[in-house]
Amino acid sequence: MTDTRRPPHLGVMLGLSTGAYALSLAVVTAFQARTDAAVLNDRAPTADAIARLGAGNDALETRAAAAADAYRHATGAYERVTSTVADVEARLAELAAAVQAVDGAASALPNRVALPRVTRTVNAAAPVVVHATTAASGG
Repeated sequence: MTDTRRPPHLGVMLGLSTGAYALSLAVVTAFQARTDAAVLNDRAPTADAIARLGAGNDALETRAAAAADAYRHATGAYERVTSTVADVEARLAELAAAVQAVDGAASALPNRVALPRVTRTVNAAAPVVVHATTAASGG
């Protein structure tokens, strides 16, 4: 019969090779982490500049939105004033036509009007004599 057990040196070999592989992975990971940290450190000023640029862009966008709102508000006010001015102009045109008509009528009037003479007559009437007594004074 054959022995199905494995020799112990195979287990030791397998354990040592697995440990060596794990150790090499740990060293490579440490080197990679150190390299990544150095790259991040080198890129930090660029990242800060990008962050400042983004913040400036956001502030500019906010100011542009506020300016657009102000522009819309001014446009609405201008349209209201324009409609009011158009109404005032129409009423002024009507007033100008009325003034022109009155001016034409006034121009047609003569400079002087001869009024009839007023005579006054006074009629002298005889005074009316009244005979009356009252008991208001007690008598």
